[in-house]
Amino acid sequence: MSKEVVMREAFDLLAKDGKIPKASIPTAIRAAGLNPSEEKMAELMGGADDLDMGGYEAIVGKASDAADTAQSVAEAFRVFDKDMNGTVSVAEFRHIMTTMGEKYTEEEFRDLIQGFDDNGVLHYEKFIA
Repeated sequence: MSKEVVMREAFDLLAKDGKIPKASIPTAIRAAGLNPSEEKMAELMGGADDLDMGGYEAIVGKASDAADTAQSVAEAFRVFDKDMNGTVSVAEFRHIMTTMGEKYTEEEFRDLIQGFDDNGVLHYEKFIA
């Protein structure tokens, strides 16, 4: 299903009187397949009011522009790849994910890396694919 179709379905589901209420905008953005941080969501919501379809498309476009691409995520991982061999230690990644930015719980972290932990090493190219 194309992004436009998904967005139209989300709009039709969430709209009241032809507009998505401000309180439903985060749900609408996530329905478009995006998952911005709480900080980015607050930035997107700043000054937002109820959205017609054009406004919804614009705010999703803004959120998409800021969305992490596989390339930008790989670049972020490379910062922590001391040996420049495409890996980071699970321990270091755990520390980053549980203490910086939007902090993951230990359970959320385990769910995140499930199937990617290779004897304490995370091959990030596989992880972000």
